[in-house]
Amino acid sequence: MATALDIGPLSWVKSEIDLALDLTKTNLTAYAAHPEDAVLKKASASFHQAHGALAIVGLEGVTEFSRAIEQLLHAVNDHKLKDTSVAVQVIQEGIAALSGYLDALMAGGAHQSLKLFPEYRALVMQQGLPEPTPSELFFPDLTQRPPRREREPESLTGEPLVLRLRAARMGFERGLLKWIKGDAKGVSEMKASLTLIELTRTTPSARAYWWVSLGVLDALGADGLPDEVEARRFLLRLASQIKKLVEGASEVPAPFLREALYLAAIANNGHA
Repeated sequence: MATALDIGPLSWVKSEIDLALDLTKTNLTAYAAHPEDAVLKKASASFHQAHGALAIVGLEGVTEFSRAIEQLLHAVNDHKLKDTSVAVQVIQEGIAALSGYLDALMAGGAHQSLKLFPEYRALVMQQGLPEPTPSELFFPDLTQRPPRREREPESLTGEPLVLRLRAARMGFERGLLKWIKGDAKGVSEMKASLTLIELTRTTPSARAYWWVSLGVLDALGADGLPDEVEARRFLLRLASQIKKLVEGASEVPAPFLREALYLAAIANNGHA
């Protein structure tokens, strides 16, 4: 998803960022030739300046990317990695990708931070962390809300609401287990249970995650999600959010909504 960007704030600090990135690259090159902690600390200090400037500009996705570079730099600084030479190479490639991306923005390119995902994935995994998902660099407009219902359902509170949510949770988990075992009927069972949950949400903001997730299940049922691993991960997280809802949580964290929106955006079939 490309996002319209006011280039003004970036232009104000672009020269500062470029200088900090150039100093970082120079020090990393020197460190690769002669590994010395003092040189690496200079590289970290320079990059911290660049990361701070990017955070001020507010380039969502890009800031996440630069944070991953900084975290890997810290890991190298703290001697937490066995092969620092590979990590330094990954950092250098990440900085090159970041520089190129910022230059493209200044030239009028679209702000589409998902383009940085291959390098982001390398940065994260080099730290020994679980493989990231593309949705971590996906920042759509979360102020958009589901369409108004033609007819609002009866509002549930207290024990009737608790019983509804518990029944929906059990139905969803049964459907999920069927789907994991290869039974396609599990998708329709999960969707039926999720519909029961969505109908209990009375405000547009509370409905958003569950409404989008219904669209993702539509796509799943139509074989419209290109990556089964991501689909499975989404369903397990969705099950976890249902459990938390039953236990009394009312808010769904923004990263989970972004994940659902990402899967809806890449669906090539269904109604997501």
